[in-house]
Amino acid sequence: MAEEKYIGYIKYEGELVKDGLMDARRQAKSLLAFDSAVRYFIAKQAPDFRNLDFEIPVRVRKGSWEALIPETVAGWVQAGLGVVATAYFTKAAQKMAEKDFADYGITDLFRKAVEAIKWFVRIGKHMGDVAIREFKNVKFTDDRSMIGIINENGETLFVPKYILDLYVNTNPKLIEDLATNVQEGRNLAIGSVQNGVVDEETIGPADKKIFCDEDDEPEDVLFPELVHGDYVALEGEVTRENKMSNSMGFKYNEHVLTAYPEVGSIVRYKPLLFLKCRLYGTVSRLDEKGRIGARRPKLYFSNLEPLEEQSINLDLFD
Repeated sequence: MAEEKYIGYIKYEGELVKDGLMDARRQAKSLLAFDSAVRYFIAKQAPDFRNLDFEIPVRVRKGSWEALIPETVAGWVQAGLGVVATAYFTKAAQKMAEKDFADYGITDLFRKAVEAIKWFVRIGKHMGDVAIREFKNVKFTDDRSMIGIINENGETLFVPKYILDLYVNTNPKLIEDLATNVQEGRNLAIGSVQNGVVDEETIGPADKKIFCDEDDEPEDVLFPELVHGDYVALEGEVTRENKMSNSMGFKYNEHVLTAYPEVGSIVRYKPLLFLKCRLYGTVSRLDEKGRIGARRPKLYFSNLEPLEEQSINLDLFD
């Protein structure tokens, strides 16, 4: 991260994003949530910067999906606001000086905002509940810059005083839309970079309930690249046949999809049971109500071509 000169980021990583892919709706929701959280903490530090115009670049690469804030963010903001940025910064600098934030610039505001998001996660995990706002029997470092908060297990986490001041007034639902995307195979990491040193906090499936209601989690769209109406040629294995529904199971990339012949009976394809085949057909994402948007695609095939020699198969019709 240091070589690329980023001051902070959010990142989803794990088996579900091993190819750098994530459902478009999840990506949009995550970016908006990250944008909102950054703006929230910027406004807490310097209200005059509440309406700053800035962009968050996204990098998709094998193994992860990342949204990053570059060190050059100050230049972006100033270029976008022009002379207005100077007036904004003059006012904000005066107010920050009153809060012991003297000599801070726009980049520092963003860095502190990312730090606050990261600590929000760290404190929430430590306490097991982001709604806790009263801390008893706290400890202090000698210079009183760090406050030690104790959880129900008697463990102490030392938190910068300014961070704890921000935390106690923060909406518990701050990162709910970011945490919603966490599930088995996809963790969320929030990191800050200071002088080349990366400090990261991760939310895994076990931590998810701390930050959001798991019951609200939308299901992933299976194989989003298989778009409704597209004609495809897919390689897989015939796993079952069902005369009652005139369908078969077609195992594609470790998932069994339901496939229907465009014409005729499924019986003719009985000899292909358990064989690797190439399916030629059309993708359907119609749901039970006839709307386009089904999570799991169905296939309507015109041809099923065996890729290995046929052998005698047992009659496994339902």
